[in-house]
Amino acid sequence: MHKLFERNHDPIWHAQLALLFVVCLQFFTNSALLPFDKFAIIALELFLIVILTFITPAGYGKVSKTRRALGIGLIGFITLINIVSLFLLLGALFFGDKAVDGHDLLINGLVVYVTNIMMFALWYWEMDGGGPEKRATNTTSREDFVFPQMLHPLVFTKKWLPGFVDYLYLSATNVTNFASADTIPVSRRAKALMMIQALVSVITVVLVAARAINILQ
Repeated sequence: MHKLFERNHDPIWHAQLALLFVVCLQFFTNSALLPFDKFAIIALELFLIVILTFITPAGYGKVSKTRRALGIGLIGFITLINIVSLFLLLGALFFGDKAVDGHDLLINGLVVYVTNIMMFALWYWEMDGGGPEKRATNTTSREDFVFPQMLHPLVFTKKWLPGFVDYLYLSATNVTNFASADTIPVSRRAKALMMIQALVSVITVVLVAARAINILQ
């Protein structure tokens, strides 16, 4: 039974696929709700993803400071774009914008909401224990999250490591329940990130979605 839960390597393609999915979502964003040219943003993000693909050490055999710095930079950049897009969306809601109609509000609100889930999953994946390399090489100095597999005597093994899907589940439950379903944040930075993500989710769902539906009616 333990073998079903063992993991000694977290494939990088999980994170790359999440990034590509977010980039694809940006094609549906109204250009008026982005800080600068949409296609310039997408081109820059794709360029950084390609670089990450080439500099990621196979199997996380060593800690790559270059990969980690570039990865955090890319995640931070997309997260910032998403938050700015939310503020521009709020501006369109409260002050009116002829370039943004009710359908745009709904579509862009959904894009912000889904991007919020994906990007904070990447934040948790990159942050926990110092990143995937340190977790895989067992050189982490502390854990930021405690997963049930680490506590339950029937499924815990020393080889088990959380993968990107585990952090994606944590992120998705945090924006729907406004609390993690089964994972405990134990560091202050983990709690701070979860709080920021929940606030973005509240603003998106309560203000944007409700106002957009009223406009459509």
